[in-house]
Amino acid sequence: MITVRKFLETFICKAGESIHPVGNQEWEIQKWTARTFKTLGNVLASTEYDMFPAKELVQLGLKPKSRRTKLPISDELQSEALQKGWLIQEIRFKPDGRTPASIDYRMGPGLYEYERRKIEEDLEADRLLTQKLLSEINASRDRLPQNLMQEMERFALEEVDSEGWGKERIYKFTHFLIAFLQLKKQQNRMEYKEIGATYYRRIGGSKEFDTYKEAFIARIEKWIEAPISEVGIVSTGSIVPIFFTGNVTGEFSTYSIGVVHATTDIAVSAEEFRTTANVIWLVENRAILTRMATELTFLWETSSIVLGIDGQVRGAHRKMIQQLCRNSSIEQIIIWVDYDAAGIVIARELASIVDGMKVHFVGTDGKVFGDHEEYSAWVKSSNEAEQEMTLGGPAEWKLVINQ
Repeated sequence: MITVRKFLETFICKAGESIHPVGNQEWEIQKWTARTFKTLGNVLASTEYDMFPAKELVQLGLKPKSRRTKLPISDELQSEALQKGWLIQEIRFKPDGRTPASIDYRMGPGLYEYERRKIEEDLEADRLLTQKLLSEINASRDRLPQNLMQEMERFALEEVDSEGWGKERIYKFTHFLIAFLQLKKQQNRMEYKEIGATYYRRIGGSKEFDTYKEAFIARIEKWIEAPISEVGIVSTGSIVPIFFTGNVTGEFSTYSIGVVHATTDIAVSAEEFRTTANVIWLVENRAILTRMATELTFLWETSSIVLGIDGQVRGAHRKMIQQLCRNSSIEQIIIWVDYDAAGIVIARELASIVDGMKVHFVGTDGKVFGDHEEYSAWVKSSNEAEQEMTLGGPAEWKLVINQ
């Protein structure tokens, strides 16, 4: 617990300055040299302090180095805050050592200690929550895929979130993972809302994880490279569609060149899709897909299938792409996305799904890249553009395949 003198010496005094009490609640800022002595200012600070500040003061967001000439609080609260050490008043003098040059209100030792202890308590709570997640992971290793367990453990231990999530989302996701693992011990299949309902066991608990539902599902699907139903969350209140064109067959379905088809994440989990095509085009936007679907001759002659990801790579896309590459005679993957920062990320994700296969990235003006780093550098050095701006036709598309 910091003393008032130590607090003032640490956060009020500048280099070469010292602090000295001159009254019950008054301190003098002094500066001594071998030949001179100057009084630089006064500080109004209680010699004792209370560590339970009013909520209004906490909400001001003051820091030890913050200075405010006015505060949006009542005179009564300001007076109480000065008496209880939640605030201090700093007066700096002009060179004459008497005339005030500035008057500022600053965080006091009482508010400082409250914030410090709160940070310590939050860190301890975070540590205990992390330990709880790690414990649930260790108890669930035989129930879920090892790659998922490894990713959960990596998430729990990393100091900086790999996805750049904020503190609140990380906190919620940690609770979500604990809740999911606990429910998984009791049943193999579950509805998304069951996770919150059984974890919090109160009215409204089923909605606790709704705010970040899409982000949570997307992250788990990225970890397992499959729809979230693969780990037992069989219903999320929505169905993920996958749009494509080309010859595709599964255990329960058959699709032919001619129109744009659609399957779902549920079907991808239940079927093993394959194709007679040799080339897969992975495109970001529906416009490219629908345009290429009209060119039947091109699709036949080049033995192509076109799959759209609708601007976001989901677990269902990952699994269907992997199935097609695993079960078919695919010779080439062509990735065609928007030429912007988001497109670079999508292109990298798509390339990671088909790692080890021949991949081409489509640029503008006939440019084709065989390496993501080279493609990324080119996009960053060019003006942002959408796929549709350089759509072209069968002649241009054949050139991409043949490069």
